[in-house]
Amino acid sequence: MIIFFTDHKTSLIRDTDQVQRQVKKLKGIKLLPIGIGPHIDIRELEKITSDGLNVIHVGESENPETVRERIWQGK
Repeated sequence: MIIFFTDHKTSLIRDTDQVQRQVKKLKGIKLLPIGIGPHIDIRELEKITSDGLNVIHVGESENPETVRERIWQGK
């Protein structure tokens, strides 16, 4: 599993397409994107996950312990 932390969305459509192509190369590896802060594009993160479901979004001032628990729980 790769846990991917990001604090923004990609700025251009071609950047999103490039990210999706690179993620497809990770066959057999689960990707868990964690969006931090108010500038996250949840739909974009859902597109790059293997199941389109496991995306975690937290506030920029979120307690690290809370983030850890959400990662372990997959919520």
